[in-house]
Amino acid sequence: MRTLRAVMYSMVFTMTIASCNQEGSKTQPTEPINSGWKAIYKHDENGKRIEGNIDSLVMGIRNGYDVRIGWGWQRELGDSILRLEHVAKPLYISIIQDKNVSAIIDPHPLLQSYIDIDGQTFGEGGHIWQCIMTTKGTFNAQVYDRSDGQLIKNWPQNHKMTWFLEYPENTQKMMNKPLYK
Repeated sequence: MRTLRAVMYSMVFTMTIASCNQEGSKTQPTEPINSGWKAIYKHDENGKRIEGNIDSLVMGIRNGYDVRIGWGWQRELGDSILRLEHVAKPLYISIIQDKNVSAIIDPHPLLQSYIDIDGQTFGEGGHIWQCIMTTKGTFNAQVYDRSDGQLIKNWPQNHKMTWFLEYPENTQKMMNKPLYK
């Protein structure tokens, strides 16, 4: 009887350890997270991590959390320094190979000026701007003629970006199961 009990305990212990090591068991509880927007991942213009964690960004997307992307620039013009920052909500997001993210920004009319507060009106001609951004730092902006949809300018570039997630109230744990499983 003792031998049978020892064998059973051994089997239960082995099955418990084995189930903890299975690949499908990537769900791990985390400390409670305060609700609201958090800067979760920041990279330079070449996609090199500055701060945060790409895995947390991917996990948040898999959990359906809202995403925002921030980017900007600072340049000297004569004796002035121009600074501009943008934050946009993606229209479409992809997780690529479990470790990269791309996002398409909803098209919008070009502004008369992006750097002059008095030029915050829609630009003449009605051109539309749209872009796709990636966690590799790529930022492919395109400008279209609103009247006929024709591509006017293809404007690939690279940017430092900050990716934000909005955590719901009472977030206790996040699932990290790929959406294809």
